[in-house]
Amino acid sequence: MSLPDFSIAEMASLSVAGSGLCRDAIIPPGKRGEGFDAAYDRTTLWYDAVRRDGALLLVCPKLLNLAPLLSEDALRLDGTPARICRVRRWRRHDIIEIAASTPAATVSTSLGAWRGESGTSPDQSALFAGLNASLHISRNNRPEWVADWARFHIGEHGLQAMLVMDNASDAYPPEAILDALAPTGLKRAVVLKVPQTYGPVRTKNGGGGAKFLQPAMLNLARLRFLRRARAVLNADIDELVWSRGGSVFDAAVKSRLGFVTFSGRWRMPPAGLAPPFRHADHTHLRRNGTACPTKYCLRPDGWRAGIGWDVHKPEIRLPIGLLKRGDFGYWHCRGITTNWKSYNRLSPGGAGPEDPFTAAKLAERLPRG
Repeated sequence: MSLPDFSIAEMASLSVAGSGLCRDAIIPPGKRGEGFDAAYDRTTLWYDAVRRDGALLLVCPKLLNLAPLLSEDALRLDGTPARICRVRRWRRHDIIEIAASTPAATVSTSLGAWRGESGTSPDQSALFAGLNASLHISRNNRPEWVADWARFHIGEHGLQAMLVMDNASDAYPPEAILDALAPTGLKRAVVLKVPQTYGPVRTKNGGGGAKFLQPAMLNLARLRFLRRARAVLNADIDELVWSRGGSVFDAAVKSRLGFVTFSGRWRMPPAGLAPPFRHADHTHLRRNGTACPTKYCLRPDGWRAGIGWDVHKPEIRLPIGLLKRGDFGYWHCRGITTNWKSYNRLSPGGAGPEDPFTAAKLAERLPRG
């Protein structure tokens, strides 16, 4: 089989926009932050419809009141009534598994006079089979940041492939990410176009978030692209995963549970340096900095194949905090941001003393040319 080394992929999505239907808000009015209504996804029915192993998988936001549109009474594959095998209801997304003895070209649903239809997407797990892979959701991250992230993890851990889920970047086309990654030494890279809204995030004054997209995309990555990877690292573009000895991918493969978790700490550029920053600038501690939530690397095979992936840990009932490794961690680079959350991360100040370990590792992995 001939596989493309660097490619762009799209999703087979369906929206109920224009039907008069909409998703109920999951957050009560009194707990919604500023901009909630504009950011909340009321219309996406499914993000993607993936053909796989005699089934069609619909990866959805939380269906809530739209669930009747994904019943056997409503669904059709190539115009034929569908048979639902399984419904998985996760904390922030739902997955509907439909029996499909032969690959379906279309999937549709209807309610009253309204009917909606999408195409279907192929199983593309062969692209990442046997490789050390990472996945990311990214919007308008500078292409050089994505390339620097790749270079650091190629040197530090033996990263071989990246899946970048581009969430409607308007600063450049998806091809710009592939162009930036081409000279890094990766064996494979895929940019998946994700046009749907990210969703409202929690605000500092306590406003509730309702982010369906990120957990759904992590699990779309698991089901469509990464299930045959050797191991998968979940970390954002502003998070550099360091090691005090060995590859985090190897550690996940060798782990009895098949995954490792680790926490992070903020790192800052030195005072007086002006943006735009690079990862290599983040050599200093953050004054009064606290630990960042865990991230993880896992093997996607075996019993783990049925586990959902979430932002900070697999969706599994284990004491993740007690399983954290001390020989791995990540640096949360304060200045690698477009300030999209309005947290003013690019404001001056807050830098403490230089951290010798961080400075030495960055000089080794991201030397200044």
